[in-house]
Amino acid sequence: MSPRYFAVRSGRRLVATIALVLMAGCKGDPPTASGVTGAFVVRFQVVNALLAPVTIAVDDTAFAVLSNGKSIGLAVSPTAQWLTWTSSKPTDSTGVPILDDIGQVRVRVSGIGSVLEITNIINDVTYVTPQFFNLTNARVSIGVYDGSTVSCASVLLAASGAVNGFTKLGYYRLLPATEIRAYRDASRCTGPYVSWASSHLASFSPKSGLVTLTLTAAP
Repeated sequence: MSPRYFAVRSGRRLVATIALVLMAGCKGDPPTASGVTGAFVVRFQVVNALLAPVTIAVDDTAFAVLSNGKSIGLAVSPTAQWLTWTSSKPTDSTGVPILDDIGQVRVRVSGIGSVLEITNIINDVTYVTPQFFNLTNARVSIGVYDGSTVSCASVLLAASGAVNGFTKLGYYRLLPATEIRAYRDASRCTGPYVSWASSHLASFSPKSGLVTLTLTAAP
């Protein structure tokens, strides 16, 4: 970057200051909250291990959107209270957004230390995100059972020729009673179903929470 110099009546000091600011910006300094300068900042790094992109904010001021595996360095005011993050929601094979169990997550800035890694363990609760492959010629609906109710989460299309049906869910709590179910009813999560128990879902990938499920027989 080559800053453009211009004449200012007050002389060279303002020109030099502008040049230094522009040069600092070219070095990839971490985003800084408005009005926070010099050594009077709290610096830390945020890393996203989830498959879903996450939006990062500090005290309701958005800083960045991080995709899977990405990180960012932040410099915030020492009076900053909360870092919040929210995950994006995928859409199913029919284009309908899939809701999940992760809402807005709040973390005290004073407790972050040098690195905040966002994983599928949130406030000591494990979350998993199933992806489905359908090897059958049956279109099914996918429901998440939490021990008392079923959330109808997605539609899984049938295989077409050599192409398997596919869908991906959002993040759901992994509880002892959690089941993922594929229902014969193609839209309403009712009737006969094939299920995957909590013990099967526990084989998720560390940090991302991804678990792969395959439907090999129609319900």
